[in-house]
Amino acid sequence: MMYFPEKYNRSKKIISPHQYFEELKGDLDDKEARVSLCKFLRCNLGFTAHLLTGLKIYPVQEIVLKGLFARNFSLCVFGRGLGKSFIAALFCCLYAIFTPGAKIIIAGPTFRTARLVFQYIDSFINSKGGELLSQCFTSYRRSPDQLTIEINGGSIIAIPLNGEKIRGFRASVLVIDEYLLMPK
Repeated sequence: MMYFPEKYNRSKKIISPHQYFEELKGDLDDKEARVSLCKFLRCNLGFTAHLLTGLKIYPVQEIVLKGLFARNFSLCVFGRGLGKSFIAALFCCLYAIFTPGAKIIIAGPTFRTARLVFQYIDSFINSKGGELLSQCFTSYRRSPDQLTIEINGGSIIAIPLNGEKIRGFRASVLVIDEYLLMPK
């Protein structure tokens, strides 16, 4: 069960996606069909992840993904082996697809930590069943202290936050892995 204060209750303002799909009648023109498909995929993140990567995620992972999409400033505290980096990588891929032009930075206390999330993205792209996802990415660049993938007019960048070479980066989404190890 989740608790949040009444001032953050947005459920009264949101139209149910099922209600939207029930109201669709007859033939759809090309634009309306694309918008409907995007809304369907956005509402069913587990199905979308399976469609793009070929991986089936657990229901709890789908709930976490929906929470990451629904709110800003999310903090995920999981136990060991529950897929924190995996979910972060999947979130980055899905967010970049659903938000054209998004600039996502994956940061960690060391480059090795940030690279781990990036390697998950790389494994999604190169896995059997990840053919649709690999078609979304336009370029892939590696340098000694930075990894970059361009997707949907935006980018996903992995950098270390050890105090060096972090100036000048701008992002619409910042994913910090291993936040506890980050220096003040």
